[in-house]
Amino acid sequence: MAFDERDYERGAAALGTKPAHLMAVSAVESSGENFWTLGGREVPPIRPEAHPDISSRSWNPELAARTRAEAWSQYERMKRLDQRAAAEATSWGPFQIMGFHWRAMGFPSVEAFVDAMDGPDDDGQMDTFVAFVKRDPNLLRAIRRGDWDAWETRYNGGGYGGAYARKIRDWLDSHDVGADGPRPPRTLKIGDEGEDVAALQRALGITDDGVFGPQTRAAVVAYQEANGLAADGVVGRFTKESLGLT
Repeated sequence: MAFDERDYERGAAALGTKPAHLMAVSAVESSGENFWTLGGREVPPIRPEAHPDISSRSWNPELAARTRAEAWSQYERMKRLDQRAAAEATSWGPFQIMGFHWRAMGFPSVEAFVDAMDGPDDDGQMDTFVAFVKRDPNLLRAIRRGDWDAWETRYNGGGYGGAYARKIRDWLDSHDVGADGPRPPRTLKIGDEGEDVAALQRALGITDDGVFGPQTRAAVVAYQEANGLAADGVVGRFTKESLGLT
């Protein structure tokens, strides 16, 4: 599930910037997904900060979850140790905002922040992102100007050597930012059609007719099973990354 164009337009209007800028950040942070389907339930994308066997004093990216199910499994294990600390040490939603920012965004508790990320719709996710950006004048200025180097430093704390900024620029360069604006990145599933479906089919080595039908879904499930991904037949962030589609 992903934001629609009206969601991006609403958020952009609140920040005084272009919808494309919000789309690019969401695409880089979560492939544009604002909910994952796990066990028949819609849950927000999360990323617990990497840690050996949950508890660690240092960050180690090699220990990060590789699948959606693994990310949520890590989080549930963290909660059993300390529920509040688990929520604060996790990145949430389509814009991957760390839970420990809850006070700065005006939430009464980290639990209230998590509730905003968890639905029942995606309005809370967009409103939270807007609040997060507005709290920092430098961050707000960066997204208004499209100054992605400054955004990289203010949003992610730096240390990426410009790689994060390049991802955002590359996304903007590769999408049709015309009069109607770019299309939001989407999760691919049965029933979808288009060039992005055809690109998926080519990556899977099947006929690229651009229609996500039963055969395409079967190929996706087989690929996911073979590569340790959640075998749900839905092509989201982790499957796209594994196939080289991001």
